[in-house]
Amino acid sequence: MARQDEIIKEREKKLNDLRKQKVNPYAHRFDKKDFCDVLQKKHVKLKKGSETKTKAVVAGRIMIVRDMGKIIFATLQDTSGKIQIVIQDKKTPSKEAEFFKKFIDAGDIVGINGTIFRTKRGELSILAKKITLLTKSIKPLPEKWHGLQDKEERYRKRYLDLIMDPKVKENFIIRSKIIRAMREFLIEKGFIEVETPILQSIYGGTNARPFESKLNALDMKIYMRISNELYLKRLLVGGYEKIFEFSQDFRNEGIDKLHNPEFLQMETMWTYANYKDNIEFCKEMFKYIAKKVLGTTKLEYQGKKIDLAKWQELTMLQAIKKYAKVNMNVKKIEEAKKIARKIGVDIIGCEGVGEIINRVFEEKVESHLVQPTIIYDYPKEVSGLAKAKSEDERFAERFEPFIFGWELGNSYSEQNDPKELEEYWKKAEQKFKKGETEEQRLDKDFINALKHGMPPASGIGIGVDRIIMLFTNSPSIRDVILFPFMKPENKE
Repeated sequence: MARQDEIIKEREKKLNDLRKQKVNPYAHRFDKKDFCDVLQKKHVKLKKGSETKTKAVVAGRIMIVRDMGKIIFATLQDTSGKIQIVIQDKKTPSKEAEFFKKFIDAGDIVGINGTIFRTKRGELSILAKKITLLTKSIKPLPEKWHGLQDKEERYRKRYLDLIMDPKVKENFIIRSKIIRAMREFLIEKGFIEVETPILQSIYGGTNARPFESKLNALDMKIYMRISNELYLKRLLVGGYEKIFEFSQDFRNEGIDKLHNPEFLQMETMWTYANYKDNIEFCKEMFKYIAKKVLGTTKLEYQGKKIDLAKWQELTMLQAIKKYAKVNMNVKKIEEAKKIARKIGVDIIGCEGVGEIINRVFEEKVESHLVQPTIIYDYPKEVSGLAKAKSEDERFAERFEPFIFGWELGNSYSEQNDPKELEEYWKKAEQKFKKGETEEQRLDKDFINALKHGMPPASGIGIGVDRIIMLFTNSPSIRDVILFPFMKPENKE
């Protein structure tokens, strides 16, 4: 720490000296013309020891400085990659060389005008002719060989993580490509992008605990959305037929490798379709994104090879029979409890057969669903916003896609009967009053909207962050969110 304090003092002195010499250490702009990766590709055939008269104008952060006396080697990094900068006696103007030696440190952002050549050792380089300080770095970068080894520190100081490890930036470039590919797919299918409120007077659309706030102007409690679903359905009442939204949602729940309080979800609503239509739509979308972003439907995640063109489809009961080796197609709760206890499933809090079936699935089946799998026909008891299956009302027209044991989305044939939905929400309100804080709330405005008539429809919500984890082989959701929520370093 003492060494870092010394470095900061030295740099602050340089900062003051620059200002005394009327040099602005924080420039207003620079006319950058070239990018490091483009130069590397353009001159890939340039032979060792070859010089050119080709001019280059680059700008970026100085990562490493090696002063060899009559020659200085520096590594410049921009958003595209790196290139070597050379300051050499008799070839670089003496005024520029002196300026670099006296004032430039690793971490500084500079502009370089020079000519392209390749060193005898084969390194493509720019011989500096003019050096412009664009931003003086006061604090030093992490040590070259150590970088940011502490993961907590990496997430907390993402700006340093991005500087020190270019692979981190690649993950977020892939993130951007995935979102763009998903958007392209939806637009090609005739969906229209919409925007719905983040701040809501009544939260809903799923079971989750919300973040609360207060709108001072109206002296009322408000919530950050846990889902955008109910607002998308209001738009169906208004006449939209195929819509989607990239929805930043907020849930006041636990934090782990798959959960962050703030996360990105993509949700659609599609009129005159049901959950079976969305099963095919979902598989097609995953395949499209993979081909667009990776050029193939095959990827590897944490040592497991996965093909997004191959999906197995099982009802929840079939999945339980296949992986838990028990038959849960029972109607009496005592029989369901007996089976669950026999295979060691905790059923505390389960009030019906459907809830027990769902608990058995979560505890004994989900971890087996490594390869792409569609699980459909969920118990109606745990699918309050979905339509019941007409042939067996114990189950709902609902499915979820799974990969690597994770649920990646949720879809169902939307319940559009206002009376049924109101009854469901009234029961949920009773549970909420008993202390079950994740229960859904009664949204009277939405019920009124449904009374005007909403067409039959099916929506699908996709957890975008988890897809990005798969595509980038990232073990934690915090690796694919630029600024994940972190516990403060100290209470102050």
